Amino acid sequence: MQLPSTRLYWRMALYIGTALLAFVVLSLVSVYIVATGELENYTATKHSGIGREAAAVLRAGGRPALERWLRTEAAIPEDVTVYVLDAASRDIRGLPLPKLYADFIRRSVVGVPTDTADNYQPVRLAPQLLAPNGEIYTFLVLPRRFTLLGSSLTTLGLLAAAILVIATVAWWIARGVGRPLGELQRVVRELASGQIEARVPSAIAARRDELGYLAADVNRMAAQIAGLLSSRSRLMSDLSHELRSPLARLQAAVGLAAHRSSIEDATVTRIEQEIRRIDRAIGDLLTFSRVDSSPTPLQQHLVKLEELLRTLARDEDLEAATHDCRIETNAIDSATVVGDPDLLRSGFENILRNAIRHTAVDSVVSIAITRDAAQCVVTIADRGPGVPAEFLPQMFEPYVRAPNATHGTGTGLGLAIARRVFEAHGGGVDASLRDGGGLMMRVWLPAADLR
Repeated sequence: MQLPSTRLYWRMALYIGTALLAFVVLSLVSVYIVATGELENYTATKHSGIGREAAAVLRAGGRPALERWLRTEAAIPEDVTVYVLDAASRDIRGLPLPKLYADFIRRSVVGVPTDTADNYQPVRLAPQLLAPNGEIYTFLVLPRRFTLLGSSLTTLGLLAAAILVIATVAWWIARGVGRPLGELQRVVRELASGQIEARVPSAIAARRDELGYLAADVNRMAAQIAGLLSSRSRLMSDLSHELRSPLARLQAAVGLAAHRSSIEDATVTRIEQEIRRIDRAIGDLLTFSRVDSSPTPLQQHLVKLEELLRTLARDEDLEAATHDCRIETNAIDSATVVGDPDLLRSGFENILRNAIRHTAVDSVVSIAITRDAAQCVVTIADRGPGVPAEFLPQMFEPYVRAPNATHGTGTGLGLAIARRVFEAHGGGVDASLRDGGGLMMRVWLPAADLR
């Protein structure tokens, strides 16, 4: 059988082991303390000279004198019983033997009569008295309240020790296990009721066992839920703005055309531009929804990054020219990945267009591809104004714009789409600031195994 190796298992084993050890120690101590007081008179009586006095009385007056002496003159403490047993294990005064020990006393204390002339005598657990007529009596001293579990006080001591240990360990377990579970239950209920700021206390989340790991996971889940809800709210707000502005301009253009009873070429061009803007916003939103939450598996094709990026660069040359910049590509033929060609192109296209829009006039947007044994890495670098360093991790969230950015022609979903696309293919993307100004986007994807 293989023992569990979890920290919680060993914690519970420690609790139970400590409880058992504490119970044993407390039991021994309580038995010793109680028994010492309870058996004090028994021990004193057993080791006193009362047995020799009884032997002297029996020798002088026989059994009747011994009975009288035991009833009236013998100094016997109240919590001690003295038995004088004949060969049949009957007390000479008629006192009944304790039922629990009667058979043991008959067998091992009084025993079977033996030949006194024999040179072998069995060990007796009590002294024997010899009467003048040759009869043998067994002199037995027992504590009066002694039972199988000891005296009543000893039993109460054991019960008290057990209750104390159980209560302590129950409190210990409740504090170590029950309280974290209660906090987890509270947080889950608060999250379910819409209190997205609910968190498990850090003292519990910092524990180095399964409950601590679970608490940390719950906090991460709560933070993720809060982020998703915040992103959804921001998404709806920004999407409304992205669609409302072109629609308002379209409405104004149509109203102007209706007023003039004709449509000028400039107005037609403006209407077409706004329609393309709306179309792009809706297209980006659909693409984002597809790669962000769709369970549909991606298409699996061999994609040569060198070919895909050179084609993309040629297609974007016109847009680069309108921004007075150019695109340079440094690619290798062996950079091949497995994935959806359309989605991969969409991801790279969003990054490249973002670089073209923000790079400086007469600058170069560079595309480079490298590969090692495990992955292909694509870098797209520009010479734009860049962003604050602390803003870099937020660039790939939907509808997040740099603090110093103006409201451009993008939909605010391009970099978010790119990140979702590359993550869906088992890779990722990050951004860093370039020396001399600008941004460098680094994309990594698992290299295809062509063996």
